[in-house]
Amino acid sequence: MIVACGLIAVVSLGIALQAARYAHSASARGPLQAEISQAESIAIAQRWERAPLGQIFPASVGYTTGQGTSETATRLGIGAGDSCAAALDSTLVDAADGFGCVAALRASYVDELYGTVYTVGVIVFPDDQAARAFHDSVPPGAGPTGTGLNTLQLPGTAAALFTDSARQTLDSSVTGTYVVLSVSGYADGRPATTSDEPQDTLFSPAGQIVQAVVAALSAPQPVHCGDGEFAC
Repeated sequence: MIVACGLIAVVSLGIALQAARYAHSASARGPLQAEISQAESIAIAQRWERAPLGQIFPASVGYTTGQGTSETATRLGIGAGDSCAAALDSTLVDAADGFGCVAALRASYVDELYGTVYTVGVIVFPDDQAARAFHDSVPPGAGPTGTGLNTLQLPGTAAALFTDSARQTLDSSVTGTYVVLSVSGYADGRPATTSDEPQDTLFSPAGQIVQAVVAALSAPQPVHCGDGEFAC
C-alpha cells in the first residue's frame, strides 16, 4: 500500500510539473497572431460604445460634387444614443429586430452651400453575419423618396426642418458588425415629391459621407495584450 501511494504521488508530481512547464511556455511565447487578430476584431466591434462619437462621425467630410468640384460637408450635431426602434422607420425596424439589432447612433450633416442635409445612422448588430443579412434587406436607395432611417432634426441648425417627409434618397453600406445608412434632403424641408432635380447628382455627398463613417468604424485597432482591456 505504501509503495502504491508513493507511485501515485510521483505520477501526480510529474503531471503537475509538466502542466507548470506548459503554462510557462505558453506565457513566455506571447500571444499568437490569431489571438491578437481576434482581440483586434473584438475591439472594432466594440468601437461604437468605446470610442468618442466625434471619432465615429467626423466633424467634416470632403466630397466631390456632380460637377467635379471639391467641397466639404460639416457635421451639425450628434444625437444621444438611440434604440433601433427610434432610429429606424417601419420599413426596416422589423428586419433590424429580427437580426438582433443592438443599438443605433445618428448624426446630421450639411453640404458646403447649406442647401442639402444628411442624417447618417450606424446600426449595430451582434455579429458580421447579422449585419450583412440586415443590409441585404435594405431597399435600393434610388428616389424619389428615401425611407429606412429616421431623420435627426437639430433645432437651430440647417437640419431643423429635415423631417422624414423630406427624405429624398437612401444610401447604405456594411462593414463588420455595422450597417451605415444615410438619408438626404433639402435644408428647407420641402417634401420629397416636390423635387424634379436629378437626385443622384444633387445628393451625391450622401454616399461619400457614408464611406467616411465606414472608414472610421473599420479603421485598424491596435491592442496591447496583457493590459487587461482585451484578452489575447
